[in-house]
Amino acid sequence: MTESFLERVLRESLVDVLEKMFFVSILDEPSDNATPPVADEIAVRLSFEGKPSGSLTVQLGRSVARSIAADFLGAEAGELSDSQVAEVMCELANMICGSVLSRVEGAVTFRLGAPAIVATGPPPAGAVVYSVPLGPAAITVAMITETPICPPAAESAS
Repeated sequence: MTESFLERVLRESLVDVLEKMFFVSILDEPSDNATPPVADEIAVRLSFEGKPSGSLTVQLGRSVARSIAADFLGAEAGELSDSQVAEVMCELANMICGSVLSRVEGAVTFRLGAPAIVATGPPPAGAVVYSVPLGPAAITVAMITETPICPPAAESAS
């Protein structure tokens, strides 16, 4: 199965944000959701308004989230409170969403809602999902929009 335009943008945005802001390199290929979820995960969702409107969810294991938060804050993982980890994961989701939206609709102004911790679970029906192994499980980014996002005309012609 070939990668869709939005899957590619999710991948590029996730890799870019993790490498530049969180000092985390992703070396593996997409997991196609083959990596089993871990029992203790954290999920963050934020909605956005614009053309199109929708939401983005990031889900990953809490131990990996704690490690990423420690790298971002320049602290020891054991020193961080659960609330600090949650705040950094909210910022991660915010950065990924901003990166995705600027890549797919650079000329449109979007209004991002506040990221919030939500119940973990499978991505919503109809969401475009990119999942890649990270630590003992995977990091999964899922985006759902009210209308499909199509590649720019120059990309669809190639």
